[in-house]
Amino acid sequence: MEFRNLTPFGAQRFGALAPDGQEHSVVVLKVGYRLRPDPDQPGVCQVIVLDKEPIPLTMADTYYGAIGVSSVLEESDLAPFKPRCDVLVVGDAHAPGGHPARSWEAALRVISGRRPAGRRGASSKQDGQTVLHKQLRVTGAREFLNEPQGWRLSQPAPANRVPLRWELAFGGNNQIRNPKHADDSSLPEFLLNEVCFSNPVGCGWLEDRYEALYQQTAAEPLTRLAAPQVEYPDAPIGGPTRASHPEQGGLDANRMAALAAAYGQTPAGFGVVGRAWAPRLALAGTYDDAWLADNWPNPPQDIDFGYWNGAPADQQIPYPSPDAQIQLLNLVEPHFSHDGWFDIRLPGHRPFVLLRLTNGVLLPLPMLTDTVRVDTDAMVLSLTHRISLPASLDIRVLEVRFEVNPDAVLLPPVARMRFQQEVV
Repeated sequence: MEFRNLTPFGAQRFGALAPDGQEHSVVVLKVGYRLRPDPDQPGVCQVIVLDKEPIPLTMADTYYGAIGVSSVLEESDLAPFKPRCDVLVVGDAHAPGGHPARSWEAALRVISGRRPAGRRGASSKQDGQTVLHKQLRVTGAREFLNEPQGWRLSQPAPANRVPLRWELAFGGNNQIRNPKHADDSSLPEFLLNEVCFSNPVGCGWLEDRYEALYQQTAAEPLTRLAAPQVEYPDAPIGGPTRASHPEQGGLDANRMAALAAAYGQTPAGFGVVGRAWAPRLALAGTYDDAWLADNWPNPPQDIDFGYWNGAPADQQIPYPSPDAQIQLLNLVEPHFSHDGWFDIRLPGHRPFVLLRLTNGVLLPLPMLTDTVRVDTDAMVLSLTHRISLPASLDIRVLEVRFEVNPDAVLLPPVARMRFQQEVV
């Protein structure tokens, strides 16, 4: 099969296996857009395609800091299939009007389906469907203080902006090093090394053994603990969340997910959930001796392809229409917005593949938009489009194409006539 990328954007074809061993050809295309705010109309922006300096495909996960101990900045585009579309926002949450505040709301909304041009607002006519509406509360820096009467939450400090990172959401890790390990390497390096399964880079989580071991090794009680700055409005965090993990370890992904569900708190954010975090990890399926003996190198029979969706579950939507609208509240610089709101209208561009089969048939197939990523610091929108094709198709040439006219037919009349004749 010959592969042709007839677009100016980053595209790649690669092979993927299904649990039954069937091979698929996966084609992925990434299109970037500059978000240019209108200085005369706050809250309105132009969406300008980046065809001269296209955004490259992300070939491997990237992190804010060290791999494995910081949150994911952007996940690899080389996923075999995503059953839903990830909607992600990276950048900062901004205090309303740019004035320092102790707390404020931030929101993400997506309206999918054709709708007339016009400004956002309750009075503007909409014929699309709201497929995502998520609201979070953001605060300035705060901490939990351990006082004689127990833990209490401090007043948040005023802030202009708060980074949208999982490090500032519920979660965390508890490590107590063994002071005797330096003198005797045969002893364990850690007396305690536990992480919050749903967000190991966050804050506000305590394993039950941590406080006692801290006091034992530090010769003083634990008096302060960083508190989350991003939370769900209907689940405010008032104190540290305690959890008890089994001392023997050896937990599988499903047991980790069950323990995480029992924490009583869910990490709040707009970014990528780590691949090894609960409950995402459990969706990857079972990789055990039976899989190794009977199904390797295919994915396990119990894989849920939702594992490849990296957004929080409440930010996974049906594949959006090419003219969907994204609305952000307090997520861009205040002077770009209107009452905190900022609207992004997708331009209706349609990526597709044209299959030239060996029998002469031309078959155009639309690609599905399965990742929408808004970087509010860089003011860049990126859309990742994907299609998976079974290897049984007798394809001579596979072309990636990009149609900018929302009303254009994907197959020219002459080619369509030829296609109809071949079918007959």
